[in-house]
This record gives sequence, structure tokens and C-alpha cells, in this order.
Amino acid sequence: RAEKSKNLKLLLRFPEAEKHCSLPLKEKEVLTLHLAEPWYSMIVSAEKMEEYREIKPHWIKRLTTNCEVPYDVAAETHYGEVLYRPYTHVLFVKGYPKGNKPSVEKKIVDITIGKPKKGLCPKEFLNKEYFIIKFK
Repeated sequence: RAEKSKNLKLLLRFPEAEKHCSLPLKEKEVLTLHLAEPWYSMIVSAEKMEEYREIKPHWIKRLTTNCEVPYDVAAETHYGEVLYRPYTHVLFVKGYPKGNKPSVEKKIVDITIGKPKKGLCPKEFLNKEYFIIKFK
């Protein structure tokens, strides 16, 4: 009964979540991402409010529920909907330290596909599409 109540609260906050998610909804679902400098410091200072991940099998499996390979992502993006996993928060960890410290947690606003913004990624990322994880 408590689990049902949690799911109901989440659906009231995000009514569109049910149609975009094939996994059971939970109160808080955290995606952990490891970052190097200067990206980690830019996120901590709120200079950077989105993170990018390549559209490759590893990230497709971690971020989506209905895609397995880049062709699926391209097809669903143009002909249907990419269904994203129900992450509510992202935990950014500086490097790969023991115990995941230092780290900062942010609330996810949206996960989409698009081109990165200049100054928020390496220059070689600019003319290619990536998963964009937007947070606040």
C-alpha cells in the first residue's frame, strides 16, 4: 500500500511519466555519472545545467527502455518516441573516488537528444547529437 501511495504521488507531480515509462515508478531514482574537471566544477557552480552522453549501446541501455542500438534511437526519435528510464535525480561524482565523494546531486528536468552547447563540452562534440540530461 505504501508503494502504491508513492507511485500515486509521483504521478500527481509528473502525470505524463506513466506513458513514457515502462518500469515501475519510484519516489527517487538516481543516475550516477562520473566527471572530470572542468565539467564537475562547472556543474557545482551552476554554470553548466546539462550533461551529454554519446548515443552508443552502453548509454542507450542505461537511459532508455525501448532502444538497444543507435539505429533504434534514430528510428524512435524520427518515427515514434524514445522512452527514457524514470530517473528523477543525477549524482555527479568527481572522478572515480572511493565512496563516490566528492559528489553533488541535482534534480533531472528532462532527458532528450540534441546537439551540445558551445562551452559546455569538448569542441569535438559540437556537430554531433547526444543524449542531453538537463537538471536544476
